Amino acid sequence: MNDALIEAARGRHLSVVSAPSGYGKTTAVAEWASGTDELAWLALTPSDAEAGFLAQGVVDALIVGSERAGHALALTRGLLDPMRAYAEICEVLETVDDIVHLVIDDAQRAGEHWRDGLLGLLAEQPPDNLHLVLVGTTLLDITLSREHLMDPGAFVGSDTLRFTRSEIERIGGVGATGLDAETILRETHGWPIAVKLVAIGGARPSSDAATASAFLGDYVRDHVLSALPDETREFVLDAAICHELTPELASAVTGRADAASLLDDCVRLGLFLDRFEAPHGVVYRWHGSFARQCIEIARKDPERSAERHRRVAQFWEATDPLMSVAHSLRANDPTGARATFMRHWMRLVMGVCAAEVERLATVLLGYHPDDAEIFAVRACATDVLGEHHLARELLDRAEAAHQRAGGGCSTTLAIAQLFVADDREHAMSAGSTLRSLLASSKELMVDRAAVNYLIGWSEIRHPTNPTLPAEYFGAAAREIEGSGEVGLWKRALGHLAFGQTWEGRFTDAERTLAEIQAPGTALSAAIGYAGGSTSAAAGLVAYWAGETGDAVRHFEAVLLTSGHDPSFTAVARMMLAYAAAEGGEAAACRRAAIGVQDIPLELLHGVSWPVFRESAIALLEEAVGNEERALRIARRHLAIPDLPLIGVALAGVLRRGGDYAAALEMLRSMRIFAEVSYVKSSTLITAAVMRRHVGDHDKAHDLCEAAIAVASGENVRLPFGRRETAVRRLLSEHVHHGSEFEDFIGRCLASDAASPVTGSLSDRERDVFRQLQTSRTLPEIASELGLSINTVKTHQRSIYRKLAVSSRREAVRTTL
Repeated sequence: MNDALIEAARGRHLSVVSAPSGYGKTTAVAEWASGTDELAWLALTPSDAEAGFLAQGVVDALIVGSERAGHALALTRGLLDPMRAYAEICEVLETVDDIVHLVIDDAQRAGEHWRDGLLGLLAEQPPDNLHLVLVGTTLLDITLSREHLMDPGAFVGSDTLRFTRSEIERIGGVGATGLDAETILRETHGWPIAVKLVAIGGARPSSDAATASAFLGDYVRDHVLSALPDETREFVLDAAICHELTPELASAVTGRADAASLLDDCVRLGLFLDRFEAPHGVVYRWHGSFARQCIEIARKDPERSAERHRRVAQFWEATDPLMSVAHSLRANDPTGARATFMRHWMRLVMGVCAAEVERLATVLLGYHPDDAEIFAVRACATDVLGEHHLARELLDRAEAAHQRAGGGCSTTLAIAQLFVADDREHAMSAGSTLRSLLASSKELMVDRAAVNYLIGWSEIRHPTNPTLPAEYFGAAAREIEGSGEVGLWKRALGHLAFGQTWEGRFTDAERTLAEIQAPGTALSAAIGYAGGSTSAAAGLVAYWAGETGDAVRHFEAVLLTSGHDPSFTAVARMMLAYAAAEGGEAAACRRAAIGVQDIPLELLHGVSWPVFRESAIALLEEAVGNEERALRIARRHLAIPDLPLIGVALAGVLRRGGDYAAALEMLRSMRIFAEVSYVKSSTLITAAVMRRHVGDHDKAHDLCEAAIAVASGENVRLPFGRRETAVRRLLSEHVHHGSEFEDFIGRCLASDAASPVTGSLSDRERDVFRQLQTSRTLPEIASELGLSINTVKTHQRSIYRKLAVSSRREAVRTTL
């Protein structure tokens, strides 16, 4: 078998091992790879069908494999973008001398569209020294039919994986049991799982075993377990209740202190138990068919079976409450299952397990059909999954059931109302209830960090004070920081960073984002509630700094990581339109306009999404030259007090169109956001331009200086960008009028490196040109840049020649 694998791998970039369950694919590949130093191994889970998660898993597997080989590949952990991951893998593998073998186990879980992601890129255009090994069921043969036709030698299938007579002879116990290799081969047709059963059990399968399942059931009962010592047999029946075991779990479920050694005994006996070295220690995994047969046998003693499930439920409650609830139900303990479920549901919903919570809530309602709190939990989970209208119906049922039960205060119902509410008054009332509970109760029945999250996001949807979201997100992050769940803590920091951008604190948001990227456990890739917050925060920091290319990259990542909730995808599509409009490229504007069509057309969670859509259209229309239509759209929304980002954007359309009064009216309507950096700086610079327009130059310069003072503190450069002709003309005059912020003004006036104006300048010339836009003298510029005065003059002459100007004033005006 290994010879076939070696031959399939010889000189190839792609090898495939595919067969039905029970053929020992993983074991065979593991044996083949055991002598390989440069090996990366990734076992896919059902959630890895998402392209972003698969890319992250592949990158992390390559890093772990290289560390095990004694060197660390310089890859970026947590990459979600398949194209970026592919480019980085190709670049880094060029530095590796040996062939790197990347094994993808259970590869069929990548889904039928796997070619659109990182695996497809690696298979179609592999780096020279990468060998990709796909291991999975026969579904792989369907999705790789083209490759099979082109290179059938790269495929190892069930015919190869079947045991031959000589391989059966080498299995321990054959012959001594009364069955020779020829008989076993005839009876099993070489099916590996059946071969092992017969070799261990020592008898022929019954003639009436019409199916493989019946054959296995007979053999497990009559020939495998019966042949074991009593102690081992009882241990196996107890331990097989869990498909996957650690020594600690095995000890808990069986009550045996020596569980670890007994597990190793089972491995040595060949009892369909595999031993794996996992990142956090040893893990044992039963073959599914064998475990199922053991569970069926154990059910003949219902009380003992229930006790085993209760032990497993108790073991998992703190770390895997969903598993705990499932085992409580198998123990026929719906009351215990409900108690565990209600203690942990909120963190699960706010994390990445909304689908599992919704499913379990439905199951529990079968035991508790009029339980208002479980209806409320199901409403929350359903809402996170994107079914907002169904969530509203479930919440109505929860409220009706609560009234039938006598009413009163219900924390769970208040949470659900805040989760699902579209009406501002209902949301405010529920939020007030939860804030009171947070302040007055040291012991909440639900997770305090999750409640803080929910209140923070509610404050963004129904704002009363722009400082509150970051305060609540910060409190949630502090609650989680001490829990040891570093990945979850970094997700909390992503929410905090978004809250800081909401408040206009971009410098603080950058520090928080840097903390997320610090070495250590990567940010959890699984999509959960507000899953795109980290990328959205990074995108907003870049956007307001005028770095629209980086903003686009981050907002495209939001589309991969935001989950079912349309909120972040809608924001991302709007921001992609804003960024495209800022860049002005026609093709980018067309792509953004297509994306805008996916922004919802209705009120959801109290947010008027049509305004998001219209603002994006207004900026795109302006960018392609339809200024009048853009102005008409902007004037329809002169008072949008709860949407500061959109208000500033539409005010920019009005300001650039010369309607300064309307722009100021819109900006001043956002009273609660008046001190937010991007709102305040936009308001001040709009007022400054209006003052200059009417000839009040002194007041214009005072307001301009105030605007720059606010903007420079948070690196808000967008309101002074290339499209802002009137603003930039005022800035150019303001430099010579006198300012404390010359460097910031210089950065604002410096055109994009790719622009037609300065695209011909070298990097050093661009540095000098930026300084020429300030009021510094040439000696001061030389000192600032660490150059000689003659070098500065040389660069100055080159700049004048390339820009076709003859003076410093003319050069500066080329950017206006």
